[in-house]
Amino acid sequence: MTQPMIPSSRLLSMFGRMPFAGAQVDIWTHNRSHPVNSFEWGVDTVISVRFNPREPNLLASSANDRSITLYDLRMASPMRKMIMMTKTNSICWNPMEPMNFTAANEDCNCYSYDARKLDEAKCIHKDHVSAVMDIDYSPTG
Repeated sequence: MTQPMIPSSRLLSMFGRMPFAGAQVDIWTHNRSHPVNSFEWGVDTVISVRFNPREPNLLASSANDRSITLYDLRMASPMRKMIMMTKTNSICWNPMEPMNFTAANEDCNCYSYDARKLDEAKCIHKDHVSAVMDIDYSPTG
């Protein structure tokens, strides 16, 4: 049985494409009856997916298997995948620094990364009192 697709009101891109998370990441447009792109990497459910606000072909997702995956719509398969110590509940891209994103995690921290260098977090935002369930940037950064 396939996992249901999970839409989010924040997912609609300014470029007319909408990502849906479920057993895989599907990219839809309003005028097509089937996905424009479909990506799958792993076996667990994708729980969060966001387009980069400045780069229309780049998006990131998080899944129940603790992974964060980066996708480039110009490629046939996902670009990069990293495994976190705890589950990432939400991801958002920095609108002022388009290659940077922040992940909201179950371990009461948020982690900021440069998408070009995923070896270590650029910044760890600490001192939350419980799991961080969602995150977003102000449009001005």
